[in-house]
Amino acid sequence: MTENCLLTAFPATDDEALYWWHVADGAVQAWGCDPDPIAASQAYGPNDARPDISLIALVPSHLTRIMEHDAIEGANEQQALAAAKIAAKAESLENENVHIVAAMDDTGSTITAAMGRDALSVGLVQLQARGIDPDMILPAGSLLPVAEEGAFSADFGFDRVLRAGPVIATDDPALRAFLFADLTVKPITGDDFDAMIVGAPEKDSLNFRSGPFAKKTQRTMAAKEKRLLGWMVAALVAITLAIPLVLLAKYHWAASAADEGAMANAATIVGEQADPQSAERALDQRLIAENRGNIMFPVPASALFSALQQVPNVSITRMAYGENGIISATLSAVRNEDINPALIALQEAGFVITATPRTDATGSAQADITVRAP
Repeated sequence: MTENCLLTAFPATDDEALYWWHVADGAVQAWGCDPDPIAASQAYGPNDARPDISLIALVPSHLTRIMEHDAIEGANEQQALAAAKIAAKAESLENENVHIVAAMDDTGSTITAAMGRDALSVGLVQLQARGIDPDMILPAGSLLPVAEEGAFSADFGFDRVLRAGPVIATDDPALRAFLFADLTVKPITGDDFDAMIVGAPEKDSLNFRSGPFAKKTQRTMAAKEKRLLGWMVAALVAITLAIPLVLLAKYHWAASAADEGAMANAATIVGEQADPQSAERALDQRLIAENRGNIMFPVPASALFSALQQVPNVSITRMAYGENGIISATLSAVRNEDINPALIALQEAGFVITATPRTDATGSAQADITVRAP
């Protein structure tokens, strides 16, 4: 059962005052007839905080036509409802301008309620203009219970209704004499009427807010969902920040492990060292002492030949290598200016060079150079 709801009459004419009932905590808290049921009922409270409230509009019986249809043997519920709608449309005087809803009753029969589309559209616009966008639009007579014997009647203020089984009609003296003459009619009043109003949200089977008239719902988030989303965003940010931190720690541990492994290997050659830098310097000194490392022949020699490849018309006529790691060579070219780019390239590569220019007997420019690794 809905804890909080507001029932109003569905407007049949322009600018009419509407009957309304405010239901909360399982009881009718207030009722009346006013042009603005929202303000009169104070259903939303003084601060207009818009609590969770169900809005229900009750259609007068003279605007609807309710029919019972026999059960169809072998048909499932969906097929029976579709067949009942087709039958109700065929019997309608305005079958192209009618909105029909259908429901199954406890006996397996199908009940349909039909209402003109124009009347439904106009009344819905009038309700929305008063700030009421109903969740359900129900025939007022569908709230009346089905009597095992006889019939029930109820006076909603805007509509007097009679119901006997599936037959729902306006409580007009002529119709009562014609349709319900042999039945005992029991009026629903007082507490029974209030109980009927309170139970209205459960009578939602014949709801005209379907198909093209279905209520457009707005997706909103409850406070609990907002908190959950906030925690998810915070967790995502935390994970995003944690990933690079974990990788940084992983790389740090890997680098530390590599340094420890390198120092352990170096210790077998140069002994225990305080740190990787000290171990590197000790290894360099060891290589120098054994004529290895940077002073080995391939290092300065490759630098010399790489520099010569960058300058044309310069050749090497002599080359020698000493145990001190110094290469001595003689470069030859047409002019001394042709040799200078090669020497500059060696210097830019970080090698220490000396150069003594001279001219041979043929007049060619020559330079006696030395190249030493830094």
